[in-house]
Amino acid sequence: MTRTLIVCLVGLLVIPGILLSFTSQAYAEDYPSKDIRLIIGSETGGGFDTYARAIGRYMKKYLPEGINVIVENRPGAGHKIAITMVYNSEPDGYTIGMPIMPGLYFPQMFEKQKYDMTKVTWLVTILKDPRVIAIAPYSKFKTLKDLQKAESVRVPIVGFSSKTGVILANEKLGIKAKYISGHKSGKEAVLAALRGDGDAVGFSFGSLRKFIVKKQLIPVVVLGSEKRIPAILEVPTLAELGHPELNKMLGTYRVLAGPPNLPADRTKYLRDTIWKTLNDEEFVAWSKQANRPVEAMDGKATAKALDPVMKEYTNYKDILKKYVK
Repeated sequence: MTRTLIVCLVGLLVIPGILLSFTSQAYAEDYPSKDIRLIIGSETGGGFDTYARAIGRYMKKYLPEGINVIVENRPGAGHKIAITMVYNSEPDGYTIGMPIMPGLYFPQMFEKQKYDMTKVTWLVTILKDPRVIAIAPYSKFKTLKDLQKAESVRVPIVGFSSKTGVILANEKLGIKAKYISGHKSGKEAVLAALRGDGDAVGFSFGSLRKFIVKKQLIPVVVLGSEKRIPAILEVPTLAELGHPELNKMLGTYRVLAGPPNLPADRTKYLRDTIWKTLNDEEFVAWSKQANRPVEAMDGKATAKALDPVMKEYTNYKDILKKYVK
């Protein structure tokens, strides 16, 4: 083999590698070149919407000039419409979502969905928000023991995928709940209870805070927290009542995620940019003023936290299967 031929062959082997490296570099450098969609499964005004719009507003500071985060509300089917849109979008970093977890894993335990929460790309956890079971003001029940002794307790909900934790808690506490589904939002479900159409509700503390502060709801138990909530120190946790094994499962994980197979460079860009946003001085000031706390975990820590939670849910299939709709 002549020296000239060897040089040519080496060139043929090296050039594709150079081109691939150049393409990968260009792929990273021109991102983002357009607005990023942040799709949420709730209506405007709720906890998910509030966090999403604040993150979008302050994240703009860390994006190229002229690039925005556009929040899209796609309520319905217990957040399944929104996550389906995110999951099946092009994995290019321009569509992300804020799925309700671990509730969205519940439907896929029993029936094939158009998404798989074990395959999404986790970007960050904003907060693991404890849930609270609270009694409505016009209910004939006044305490947790009253709920436990009752033959039937009316509980307005949005959908079962967003209420899995409350279902498990009620089962463990012996509360014979009659779930009234079909409400379009958590706020609508709470208002149903306030006007007398329900006896109790179970939502994240962030969503119920203002109603509790105004004495419109009576909190009786905290779910998904190892410690009592400082604002309602008189209210015991489910762990204190004998069920510490459910702590990790019952809170509401407010997370950001992308579709499966999101390229590593764009995953890193989004994770880094969102992390800067959550630690931004102005964003931190907003979270304190708005009573919307942040206890952030990065994407890898989020996966590490949620993977075992989803696996643990499978141990309760026999309890949950009667609520499959």
